Amino acid sequence: MLSTELIDEFILDCRIRNLSKRTIETYEMNIGVFWRWLNISNDFKKIEDIKKIHFKSFILSMMEQNYKETYINTVLKAVKSFYNYLFSENYIKVNLTLEVKLLKEPSTVIDTFNDDEVKLLLTYFKRKTFLNMRNKLIVYILLDTGLRCAELRSIKDAHVYENYLKVCGKGNKWRVIPISNQLQKEIQKYRREREKYCLKLNQMSIDDTLLLTRKGKQISTNATIEIIFREIATNTKIRNTIRCSPHTCRHWFAKTSIKNGQDIYTLSKILGHSNIKITQRYIESMSSDEIIEKGLLTTPLTTF
Repeated sequence: MLSTELIDEFILDCRIRNLSKRTIETYEMNIGVFWRWLNISNDFKKIEDIKKIHFKSFILSMMEQNYKETYINTVLKAVKSFYNYLFSENYIKVNLTLEVKLLKEPSTVIDTFNDDEVKLLLTYFKRKTFLNMRNKLIVYILLDTGLRCAELRSIKDAHVYENYLKVCGKGNKWRVIPISNQLQKEIQKYRREREKYCLKLNQMSIDDTLLLTRKGKQISTNATIEIIFREIATNTKIRNTIRCSPHTCRHWFAKTSIKNGQDIYTLSKILGHSNIKITQRYIESMSSDEIIEKGLLTTPLTTF
């Protein structure tokens, strides 16, 4: 039976390389899926016993269990990263995963909020309490910037500039994101309310993070932000077919930016995508109506 010793070493190396907690957890979970299948289906004693046919058998087994191509590919990508480490450390002589191809994923339409639903999101929090103003600002930031939750939680006051934010994203890479006048206004209003709130808490100093909890600390998990959107979904007329979540705000930001004429290269930088192919999904998922609407703005004879 194969031990998990090498997996533990790989995870330790990921921590040394300062990968995000979420990335490390994803690696550990998905490599575990493959490892458990190997131990259940075979009687391996050492990692060299694993052959190319076993990867193919694993993929077939997952398909027969009706797992989606996207999930199977996520597992395979984690295993490939693990094997890259094993090869670099000379634990294996041949990296078999270089010959393992990812499955072709079906193209899916990325559906997101419509204009009326965005208005519901922006106007839901009305009472001028600290938490309401913070929650409203969270919605504004996500819609105006397309940030990931972890990036949103980590914004420091010092990283908020007049017309842009500096954000540390995946891989500890910094990027700049332009912000609208409307968002600048909401940040100013929130900061005034935050200062008054922290005085009531008798805190000598305010945490240097922009968005604070009820106790005046940094928001520690994405769950806090998810709860905000679940509340909105429960109490408004946002369609049940749309997942009311922070990540749907990211989809709305991307698709709306494209419809407004943003080029895909700039959008890729703003979203913090490592590969422009990821950004292209938003173009590929545009409906016929959206293509016509955008195309009419740039038809060649319009300028004549």
